Amino acid sequence: MKNIVTIPIRISLVLLLLVAFFNKSEGQTGLFYYPNPSGTFVNNKLVALTQAPNQEIYLLGKLSTASYEQSVPYFCRVDKRGNLLMDQIIDKKHIYDLNGIYITDNQNVKLFGSVRQGPIFAPWWATLKSSGDIVRQKSDYVVYSTILNDVSDIEMHQFVLAETRMDNDNRYNINLIKVDAEKDEVQWSKKIKSDRNEEASNIIQLSDGSMMVLGKKYTDDLSDFSPVLYKVNSKGVAQWRVNIPVPDNFYAQDIKEADDGGFFYMCSYSKESMGTNETRILKLDADGKKVSYNVILDISGNGFVLKENGEIVLYGSSVMVHKERVVTKGKYVLIDNNLKQIYAHVFSQNDKPDSEMPKDVAENLPTNSDLTSGILLADGRVAIAGRIYMPENPAQANVYGNDRNNFALLLLLNQSGRY
Repeated sequence: MKNIVTIPIRISLVLLLLVAFFNKSEGQTGLFYYPNPSGTFVNNKLVALTQAPNQEIYLLGKLSTASYEQSVPYFCRVDKRGNLLMDQIIDKKHIYDLNGIYITDNQNVKLFGSVRQGPIFAPWWATLKSSGDIVRQKSDYVVYSTILNDVSDIEMHQFVLAETRMDNDNRYNINLIKVDAEKDEVQWSKKIKSDRNEEASNIIQLSDGSMMVLGKKYTDDLSDFSPVLYKVNSKGVAQWRVNIPVPDNFYAQDIKEADDGGFFYMCSYSKESMGTNETRILKLDADGKKVSYNVILDISGNGFVLKENGEIVLYGSSVMVHKERVVTKGKYVLIDNNLKQIYAHVFSQNDKPDSEMPKDVAENLPTNSDLTSGILLADGRVAIAGRIYMPENPAQANVYGNDRNNFALLLLLNQSGRY
């Protein structure tokens, strides 16, 4: 009788140990926010993130003054559990915008963005040490105003930059340049010519070595725009061009290559004054033609992450009217490979920092947040970065809300898309 009882107990202990092991292997999840490291640049918005070989997460943010008249790059490293390891502002470099962060083979960090060059804009990139100190930086000299919109790392030390460049006829088109990051040299520059004003949005490398460039095509009077998709070869020469059949004047758009050679595409729409928003997600074939689509309600998407099992994590925000005020709350939606929603979460009073604030303040003046960039981590989790407008000390939040600024925000989801 003693042995009969002991065996089930031992089995139960083994099962508990196995459960604990697998839960531990999934890694930390949760919502994290990080203080601003400057009293001058008080507003932060994370724009990109990447993961290092040691599984640390590197975050790139745009730090701005209270009036947003000046902005500088923000760099920080957190461990795989979201704990802050270091942060650094590059306060000697004023930028217009930032687009990407990458880790090179020698463990240096590459930042990409745009700066002002007198009255016009020009692409800028910099090499940092892991400490955040600048090793070197370069601003591409341009004659006509050029804004860097997106970057794709295509091979060792090689990047292709998707720009929007103005010409001498005041028409702007998409321009691609290939950069050797080790030498900081431009290897080639190719313009995608169009008789319409077109602006770059995204560039991705495809499994066959070619690239897909997603952009906006404007009407002649610049009052409306719609998405345009180019496939270009490894030299930047356009192979074909298609229009994507969605309503005009979206808020943001994104594209990823699917395992079958097709693509997933999303674009979002919002009417803040009415508190309504939606995101359209499409499956395209290898030629960019629509195969299927779905409309995901109550989220203004900024982008999405493709998981290894084919599921999609759509991230952005939900716009709502709360006590006659427009409130933006970070939100993500898990979508299956048939474009059907299977789970969604929007930040609420139950999520920090609102849950850490006095109840009346959290109810009357909830925080505002937005999720702006995401990646798939090496262990199968998803990391999503953004910003949150909140008091510096949530426990002592001011009832009038005049103690708030934008802080860096990181969300870590487990392999199932939960946190």
